[in-house]
Amino acid sequence: MDHINQNTYEELVGDNRFVLWASGKNEADNVYWEQWKKNHPELLPSFDEACRTVRILRFKSPDISSEEVKKRWLQSKMKMNRYFISQLASDSVYWYRRIAGFLILPLLVLSGWFFYNQNHLKNSYNQLSEISHRKSIRVVAPLGGQLQIELPDGSKAWLNSGSEINYPAYFSQDRREVNMTGEVYFQVSKSDKMFVVKNPGPDIKVYGTEFNVHAYPDEKEVTVALAKGKIALDRDEGEIAMKAGEVVAFNKINKQLIKQESDIYMYTSWREGKYIFRNAPLEVILKTLERNYNVTIDLEDPSMNQFRYDATIDGEPLAEILELLSFSGPLKYQYKRQMLKADGSYSKAEVKIWRDKNKIFKL
Repeated sequence: MDHINQNTYEELVGDNRFVLWASGKNEADNVYWEQWKKNHPELLPSFDEACRTVRILRFKSPDISSEEVKKRWLQSKMKMNRYFISQLASDSVYWYRRIAGFLILPLLVLSGWFFYNQNHLKNSYNQLSEISHRKSIRVVAPLGGQLQIELPDGSKAWLNSGSEINYPAYFSQDRREVNMTGEVYFQVSKSDKMFVVKNPGPDIKVYGTEFNVHAYPDEKEVTVALAKGKIALDRDEGEIAMKAGEVVAFNKINKQLIKQESDIYMYTSWREGKYIFRNAPLEVILKTLERNYNVTIDLEDPSMNQFRYDATIDGEPLAEILELLSFSGPLKYQYKRQMLKADGSYSKAEVKIWRDKNKIFKL
């Protein structure tokens, strides 16, 4: 397949209309595909190879030799390995979109193989899984934005601003494992296979549940809030079980862990664009503003970080939020908005905050 256009080949094999026609189940499309070949003479090798794949591996009666099946499987495996190697340097979401289409060919090979040797199929499928689960996909939510993704097992994850998640293209045979930093809300599909979330705090083990993990690398605490089901936090001294309605705060510096019941909505409302703070240090609020408004905040006096606020942010403009903070606390600020630069790009907004000595504020 040295002269095969890989993109065209994969698109044809994944096209239901083409598959039906190539398998002889829709002769009404003869004119359409003949015209397609006339319009794309340079792609005829790809077209012919796609036809052979469909007819031999998916629709032909099981009289194909085991040698031919093995040959085509090895060809597919070599193509897949070359593709993976070429993509390892790229962490883009584009790779995530392409991998689903690329795996069509190995799966077609496997479905053809099934008719001849079930044990051979099982071994080859495990081999394919082993190859795939070592290939990592990295997704990052931009500052000021959020993302929702679907994991290989159908589980869903919502990424808050500036968060990152890494996971394999295909989970291994014995466990589902992801790595994350930032803030992610997980909706895990039920399975006998354990789901593990690795983060800056204790590993989180679940089988099917919903929970929020707040674990930004520049913050001292990792917070886990359980909305549904049960989970366990894995520590050196043993696992700590959690039930719905409980929140665990883990201090990354002294390794102390505090578990308590709380209003889970306070920890999950960010998916609706709402941030609820109760007796929260100014430091926590400012970090949230930096990430969600994509702004740099310079606090002149670090001791001001300990000022505590009750606040709810629900999509208000940054200037309005800063005004409310200054009204209810001993601080002043200067807000420098984004500016259009000569090259057509915008500078990052900046905020400077300093203590208002004319106001008294109790910690």
